[in-house]
Amino acid sequence: MYNNLIFDWSGTLCDDMALTIEATNYVLAQYNREPLDRKAFRNEFQLPYPDYYAVKIPEAKLEDLENYYRHAFDHSATGVTLIPHAKEFVQFCRARGIRCFILTSMDPKAFREQATQLGMWDYFEHIHSGIHNKEHYIATLMKQHGLNPAETAFVGDMQHDVRAAHCAGITGIGVLTGYNNPTQLAEAEPDLMVPNLAALRAIISRTPAPQQDTIHLNGLELMCRIGVPEEERATPQRLTANITLTSPCPFTGMGEDIERTINYHTLSLRLAELAAAEPTVLLETLAHKLATCCVQEFGAPQATVELHKYILPQLQSTAVRTVVQR
Repeated sequence: MYNNLIFDWSGTLCDDMALTIEATNYVLAQYNREPLDRKAFRNEFQLPYPDYYAVKIPEAKLEDLENYYRHAFDHSATGVTLIPHAKEFVQFCRARGIRCFILTSMDPKAFREQATQLGMWDYFEHIHSGIHNKEHYIATLMKQHGLNPAETAFVGDMQHDVRAAHCAGITGIGVLTGYNNPTQLAEAEPDLMVPNLAALRAIISRTPAPQQDTIHLNGLELMCRIGVPEEERATPQRLTANITLTSPCPFTGMGEDIERTINYHTLSLRLAELAAAEPTVLLETLAHKLATCCVQEFGAPQATVELHKYILPQLQSTAVRTVVQR
């Protein structure tokens, strides 16, 4: 259904509402405005936030507002957590080869700290943070990454997110886990509105996963002391491996950047090192070890290893095959 998903952060993947309300009330206090409770905040707060404050505190300068907010944000003891199902959802996207991006108004430094702390930083191909007006910016994001509007959706919890999606001609998906209540979010006319990311995952799962780009290492020669009898393990013997890796990034999104793919030369050396490191009794054990290395150390979403052993004279080879997924 979607090859590309753009995510809002606050209220969509991260629950930072308590911290945001606290920082907002600190800003309001500097201008003698009454504090907001959670219900009042959800009822009136809107993005872009410069427009909100222009109505709420018209005499304030945006630079001063941001400085007050940042001070409160940085000195608060209030923590943040992931929205339920957020981590599982981005892992699901990675396994299906869906390209994931962030588009958020959050300060870049604060975003990096939160995403790193919550173990989410590495799940996104690119981060677009500190964006005041997503409606104006989203076309730049789409062009920068070469995203096809028909294959792209923006997932967010606020009217501004849905309207930004419509500005770019892409699907706008509203999730009811954040800042806007259902009535508010419905006013922006999202193409799809879901209670949470688990529901969205269920919807996407109904469609077959798209064909993913793969990398093949054919006939990789390995030397290994392997075999059930101890005397067979005494001398290294030649094995060959055929390896198929699901690419961590679609080929169209690599942009000639080797960091977005798997360095097959480095991988080949690492697999040869693993095979030679210690004696192995079963071919099955070694195949699983090699496949696990491809996934855990080199970032392949899925690795298939077919391992050939040449020991019986009446057979061309004996082979095993295993699949390991992240």
